[in-house]
Amino acid sequence: MPATPLVRRPDEPGTRRATAIELGILQGGYLLFLLPWFFLAIGGTMSLANWDSVAAAFVILAWWVYPVVALATTVAAWVLFANRLLGAARWVNRVPLAWVLVGVALVGWIAVAG
Repeated sequence: MPATPLVRRPDEPGTRRATAIELGILQGGYLLFLLPWFFLAIGGTMSLANWDSVAAAFVILAWWVYPVVALATTVAAWVLFANRLLGAARWVNRVPLAWVLVGVALVGWIAVAG
Protein backbone atom coordinates (compact mmCIF):
# COMPACT_ATOMS: atom_id res chain seq x y z
CA MET A 1 0.00 0.00 0.00
CA PRO A 2 1.46 3.41 -0.95
CA ALA A 3 2.19 5.88 1.83
CA THR A 4 -0.27 8.73 2.29
CA PRO A 5 0.16 11.95 4.24
CA LEU A 6 -2.21 10.70 6.94
CA VAL A 7 -0.12 7.65 7.82
CA ARG A 8 1.12 7.57 11.39
CA ARG A 9 4.87 7.52 11.65
CA PRO A 10 6.99 7.14 14.74
CA ASP A 11 7.66 10.52 16.33
CA GLU A 12 11.15 11.87 16.01
CA PRO A 13 12.57 13.27 19.24
CA GLY A 14 11.24 16.78 19.82
CA THR A 15 8.87 16.74 16.83
CA ARG A 16 5.72 16.42 18.92
CA ARG A 17 6.81 19.23 21.24
CA ALA A 18 7.76 21.48 18.31
CA THR A 19 4.39 20.82 16.69
CA ALA A 20 2.54 21.66 19.92
CA ILE A 21 4.51 24.91 20.24
CA GLU A 22 3.75 25.84 16.62
CA LEU A 23 0.05 25.10 17.08
CA GLY A 24 -0.08 27.19 20.25
CA ILE A 25 1.79 30.18 18.82
CA LEU A 26 -0.25 30.32 15.62
CA GLN A 27 -3.53 29.90 17.47
CA GLY A 28 -2.56 32.67 19.88
CA GLY A 29 -1.90 34.87 16.85
CA TYR A 30 -5.29 33.97 15.40
CA LEU A 31 -6.90 34.96 18.69
CA LEU A 32 -5.04 38.28 18.79
CA PHE A 33 -6.04 38.97 15.19
CA LEU A 34 -9.74 38.90 16.14
CA LEU A 35 -9.66 42.52 17.37
CA PRO A 36 -8.35 44.13 14.17
CA TRP A 37 -10.36 41.60 12.16
CA PHE A 38 -13.57 42.88 13.77
CA PHE A 39 -12.86 46.48 12.76
CA LEU A 40 -11.81 45.45 9.26
CA ALA A 41 -14.91 43.28 8.89
CA ILE A 42 -17.23 46.09 9.97
CA GLY A 43 -15.48 48.64 7.74
CA GLY A 44 -15.33 46.24 4.81
CA THR A 45 -18.98 45.38 5.16
CA MET A 46 -19.93 49.04 5.16
CA SER A 47 -17.73 49.82 2.16
CA LEU A 48 -18.86 46.82 0.12
CA ALA A 49 -22.54 46.94 1.09
CA ASN A 50 -23.76 47.20 -2.47
CA TRP A 51 -26.60 44.73 -2.75
CA ASP A 52 -26.59 45.01 -6.56
CA SER A 53 -23.27 43.15 -6.66
CA VAL A 54 -23.04 39.43 -6.00
CA ALA A 55 -19.23 39.68 -5.86
CA ALA A 56 -19.45 42.08 -2.91
CA ALA A 57 -21.63 39.60 -1.02
CA PHE A 58 -19.03 36.85 -1.56
CA VAL A 59 -16.20 39.11 -0.36
CA ILE A 60 -18.16 40.01 2.77
CA LEU A 61 -19.04 36.38 3.42
CA ALA A 62 -15.43 35.27 2.90
CA TRP A 63 -14.22 37.86 5.39
CA TRP A 64 -16.86 37.13 8.04
CA VAL A 65 -16.18 33.39 8.00
CA TYR A 66 -12.71 33.88 9.58
CA PRO A 67 -13.74 33.14 13.21
CA VAL A 68 -15.51 29.95 12.10
CA VAL A 69 -12.49 28.82 10.08
CA ALA A 70 -10.10 29.66 12.93
CA LEU A 71 -12.18 27.70 15.45
CA ALA A 72 -12.78 24.71 13.15
CA THR A 73 -9.12 24.41 12.14
CA THR A 74 -8.02 24.76 15.76
CA VAL A 75 -10.21 21.86 16.81
CA ALA A 76 -9.19 19.79 13.78
CA ALA A 77 -5.48 20.48 14.33
CA TRP A 78 -5.59 19.35 17.96
CA VAL A 79 -7.56 16.22 17.03
CA LEU A 80 -4.95 15.39 14.40
CA PHE A 81 -2.20 16.15 16.92
CA ALA A 82 -3.79 13.79 19.45
CA ASN A 83 -3.88 11.08 16.78
CA ARG A 84 -0.17 11.68 16.11
CA LEU A 85 -0.76 13.03 12.60
CA LEU A 86 1.67 15.89 13.16
CA GLY A 87 2.20 16.97 9.56
CA ALA A 88 -1.52 17.11 8.88
CA ALA A 89 -2.07 19.03 12.13
CA ARG A 90 0.49 21.64 11.09
CA TRP A 91 -1.03 22.14 7.65
CA VAL A 92 -4.60 22.33 8.94
CA ASN A 93 -3.48 24.86 11.55
CA ARG A 94 -2.01 27.12 8.84
CA VAL A 95 -5.28 27.59 6.93
CA PRO A 96 -6.36 30.79 8.80
CA LEU A 97 -3.02 32.38 7.89
CA ALA A 98 -4.60 33.40 4.57
CA TRP A 99 -7.04 35.67 6.41
CA VAL A 100 -4.32 36.98 8.71
CA LEU A 101 -2.01 37.86 5.81
CA VAL A 102 -4.80 39.63 3.92
CA GLY A 103 -5.79 41.48 7.11
CA VAL A 104 -2.23 42.57 7.84
CA ALA A 105 -1.91 43.82 4.27
CA LEU A 106 -5.17 45.76 4.62
CA VAL A 107 -4.11 47.29 7.96
CA GLY A 108 -0.77 48.26 6.41
CA TRP A 109 -2.50 49.76 3.41
CA ILE A 110 -4.90 51.72 5.64
CA ALA A 111 -2.00 52.98 7.75
CA VAL A 112 -0.01 54.14 4.72
CA ALA A 113 -3.00 55.60 2.84
CA GLY A 114 -4.38 57.44 5.87
